[in-house]
Amino acid sequence: MRNLILTLPLIALTGAASAHTPYLAPFNFAPTQPIVTVQNALTDNTFFVPEFPIKGDDYEVTDAGGTVSTGKGISLAELGLFETKLPREGTYRISTGNRDVRTLTLAQIDGKWKPVKMPENGVVNPPFVDQSKLPTGTKVIPVKTMVRAETYISYNKPSDRVPPPANEGLEIAPVTHPNRVFAGQSFAFTLLFDGKPVTAEYQVFRANDAYATASFSLSATAEEGKGRIEFSEPGIYVIEVSRNWTLGNPDDPRTWLTSLTLEVAP
Repeated sequence: MRNLILTLPLIALTGAASAHTPYLAPFNFAPTQPIVTVQNALTDNTFFVPEFPIKGDDYEVTDAGGTVSTGKGISLAELGLFETKLPREGTYRISTGNRDVRTLTLAQIDGKWKPVKMPENGVVNPPFVDQSKLPTGTKVIPVKTMVRAETYISYNKPSDRVPPPANEGLEIAPVTHPNRVFAGQSFAFTLLFDGKPVTAEYQVFRANDAYATASFSLSATAEEGKGRIEFSEPGIYVIEVSRNWTLGNPDDPRTWLTSLTLEVAP
């Protein structure tokens, strides 16, 4: 988990897409057997080349009717793995849920929020500031970083309905069925925070393009939560959204980062 120290502070300070993106990727988006395995990790936008797992081993599986089951995965050095049985045909959302991956201490210095650390907690290197040397009365707050990664799979055939959102934290809620997306068509979705649409910037990356002549990435804003992506090429794509802690509850400051892994069929 060493790289979290370098990358997650950037999320907490800026709210922008981080240098590392969390993802949850199934080995099969359309399994024909009643079982599916997924991997989770954070990567430096090279999909799916994992660098380290998302902290935590809890997973949520939601069927089209909204029934939620939970399970435990395992975390290895570079990635996490989760395997679940599928009790019936249809579409499922597999999610890490909202994971509290770390708490970053920030101080208001010269009108800006900067990460701080006490010397007894390790060497204080930039961008950190030595907390022990702050003037008396400096405002200091702990900011949690919450990460959520999700994907959808359909056992044998997609359900008519999409599993409903959890309405907790930051979510990418599909409007277009996530297992019925084809090249040359669009994928519509709604960005939600605690179940309500929110305006936010999102980024889209194409996975498995290490040998492509040109990589794919897209940045856009979902006004009032409404987003739409036009996919001209088939492939696996990752949509990433973040929300700055300054936009939330000042008594419980949290930065949010979520992603959705999606297959676009030919």
